[in-house]
Amino acid sequence: MSRFASKKIKEEKSIGNLGEAYVLGHHDEVEYEYKSPKGIDEGVVRDISRRKAEPEWMLEKRLSALKIYNDKELPSWGADLSQIHFDDIHYYLKPKAKAAKSWDDVPDKIKETFEKIGVPEAEREMLAGVKSQYDSEVVYGSLKKALADKGVVFLSMDEGLKQYPDLVREHFGKTIPAGDNKLAALNSAVWSGGSFVYVPKNVDVGLPLQAYFRINSESAGQFERSLIIADEGSKLHYIEGCFTKNVLIETEEGRKKIIDIKVGDKVETHFGRTRKVNHVQKRPYVGNLYKINYFGGSTEFVEATDEHPFLAVKRKTWNERNLRWKTEWIKAVNLEKGDYLCVPIDKEVVNVETRDFEIKTWDNKRKIFEMRSVSVPISAEFMRLVGYYLAEGSISSGSYLNFSFASEERNLIDDTKILIKKIFGVDKIREVEHKKNHGTSVVVASVKLCRIFEGFGKKNYLKNVPSWVLKLEKAKQKELVKGWYLGDGNYYHKKHKSGFKEAIRINTTSEKLVRQMRGVLARLRIASFINSRDRSKENRRTMFTLGITGEWMNMLYETLEIERDIYIDKHNHKRASMFGIDDEYVYLPIRKIETLSNQKTVVYNFGVSQDESYVAGGVAVHNCSAPSFSSASLHAAVVEIVVKKGAKVQYTTVQNWFKNVYNLVTKRAWVEEDGEMRWVDGNLGSKVTMKYPACILAGRRAKGETLSIAWAGEDQHQDTGAKMIHLAPETTSRIISKSVSKGGGRATYRGLVQIAKGAKGARSKVVCDALILDGKSRTDTYPTNKIMESDVTLEHEAVVSRVSEEQLFYLMSRGIEEHEAEALIVNGFLEEVIKEIPLEYAVEMNRLVNLEMEGSVG
Repeated sequence: MSRFASKKIKEEKSIGNLGEAYVLGHHDEVEYEYKSPKGIDEGVVRDISRRKAEPEWMLEKRLSALKIYNDKELPSWGADLSQIHFDDIHYYLKPKAKAAKSWDDVPDKIKETFEKIGVPEAEREMLAGVKSQYDSEVVYGSLKKALADKGVVFLSMDEGLKQYPDLVREHFGKTIPAGDNKLAALNSAVWSGGSFVYVPKNVDVGLPLQAYFRINSESAGQFERSLIIADEGSKLHYIEGCFTKNVLIETEEGRKKIIDIKVGDKVETHFGRTRKVNHVQKRPYVGNLYKINYFGGSTEFVEATDEHPFLAVKRKTWNERNLRWKTEWIKAVNLEKGDYLCVPIDKEVVNVETRDFEIKTWDNKRKIFEMRSVSVPISAEFMRLVGYYLAEGSISSGSYLNFSFASEERNLIDDTKILIKKIFGVDKIREVEHKKNHGTSVVVASVKLCRIFEGFGKKNYLKNVPSWVLKLEKAKQKELVKGWYLGDGNYYHKKHKSGFKEAIRINTTSEKLVRQMRGVLARLRIASFINSRDRSKENRRTMFTLGITGEWMNMLYETLEIERDIYIDKHNHKRASMFGIDDEYVYLPIRKIETLSNQKTVVYNFGVSQDESYVAGGVAVHNCSAPSFSSASLHAAVVEIVVKKGAKVQYTTVQNWFKNVYNLVTKRAWVEEDGEMRWVDGNLGSKVTMKYPACILAGRRAKGETLSIAWAGEDQHQDTGAKMIHLAPETTSRIISKSVSKGGGRATYRGLVQIAKGAKGARSKVVCDALILDGKSRTDTYPTNKIMESDVTLEHEAVVSRVSEEQLFYLMSRGIEEHEAEALIVNGFLEEVIKEIPLEYAVEMNRLVNLEMEGSVG
């Protein structure tokens, strides 16, 4: 289970010195159906419960919690909470929107907000389930049907109470009672929204369930309540997915190995557009790899870890009659032979009327070379001429442009001459006969034309089209394909044991060109495949063939408006194709999946702006990044998790609140026999954070773990840590805490390990490391260990360090600026935790740490 916070752009000065402008959030004007008056009393609590139509027992719990809240004092042992004005807060806000199962049903204003803060369509498609909370209410929720069919319940807490009252009543407030602390009591009195999750016995929720929280209104609090129940043997956990180093990525510049991808590269995404890479990552990996080959290319394959999601269509969901393609994100381990992988179709269209070509020419008078710009009209005729050049063109001696055809292709020879004259105004065009080869060349002696067409590749194996050609309007791309096909294409047919075999084939020695042109054909709604033939034994380059079969052959002739081959009309037989296509994707079936067991290697992945996906090995995959932010005056959440026998749960938070926020959260898990609970906690924002995720290890061999990062910048106090309570024998726990202080910030580790009498064989390890970046900042460590049993093992390590002058000097002496050098040192310090965090959150933490190092967050 994961939670994210969202941000607010509006500069606020309500609490403390906020310092720099907060540039990553925003404030939206949204209508509210109801906003409670400021302050809290019995009337407010009763009004919240009445408006939600809650059962009487929940109202009683609220009122009892209100009494506890009024009786308890704020904690004085941690951060300074004296500036929280509890009477100046709206405790319940209801936007003018009902909960919507479909994203389309969410009101535009709220939809715009979630799109701004990082709930893009890519994530909406990727997530197994999403709950989006706006102020006090959940306004959007969905759950993949496959999980719903397994009995997984993922609702807002309010809906969970209505639909599963007995289950909620059994567990609500048991792991975290209202009397635990003043803020838990406040939440129990005024809670609204949050998530209710139930995972049945032995069910594995493979993809993450995620919740997005947004507080938009000024002087508001958020008091979401989450209750998660993982029944026996179930799994609510996400493991990152990656690719091996040789997997090829589609970029604006052509294909690159994933190992060579860098920040700033523009890659193709599953939306059929290019977006920038904003983070790259590699990590050691031990486990199974899946090598997936698919029809559509004899050499096409991807090799991925088992958890990496592919955009695919399950064979059994494909509706052949209606050609309906139901795409979903599917992990590599769950793909099967015959399932369809998706190749995105580039949907961006660029209207190019003219194009300037830079030409290097010799000035005979001045005896120097000079660069000048030549403007060429990018017409349909020009693109057909480019097609002829890709098929039959060459440049000789640097100044002769040649187009070589078979002598009987008189129509192509004449068309080429007409186009050259019309486009460039050239009259001196020669024909050269090659009797030995039965060929004719069209030759133009023009340095200018040679320089223009050099941009499309001088040698055959280097032929390609620039990126702007791939985005031209269809009418011009049609003429490009037409010239290329007429020059290098052929119709192949022969009798076959299964009947009659035929295809349209276009041959080239340029692998880049054949892949580019397959993409152009897809924009024209024509599916094609790529084959390759190794000719190294003949001392010749590999030949690549772009092939078109079945109904796509007729489509090609109709689209290009050229005469059909006689054989297609003569032979009356069914021409089928195993491929599919629509406006979004080409669908290619999986040929074979090979499992490579127990591999020990390094794997790679990267983050992509907005779309959070890319094209690997020719098909769409997800990169699992999920940015999201929020802001409020007070955030006091409660998270209760019940981990039944043998169940596994991971709960991940990346928190980057605005610096007027008091983030006071109580999180605790009850872990039964052989259960496993892992908290992953990243705290980079807020004015004050007080948060200590806890595990009560109640059953034999139960395991608990907390991995945390705290960043304390100017006017910030991150008071964080963890609690591990060992109640049963053979229980184990681990706490790894990393903190960084900068600009006068204060980071505090506050932890508890308690091993009760009878918890024989219990083991616990605590590591809390702190890094201080300047003389103004501060770090404190307050560990508490309570050991009531002798037969136990407890390890505790704590290190406080500074960025040394030697480290900075070493990096700066190698040309790295001081700021970048310091950022490298900080990232290296945090790596021990970040490498153990699933990729989608590690990406976000790295991104936010780098922003903090630049001083641009908060």
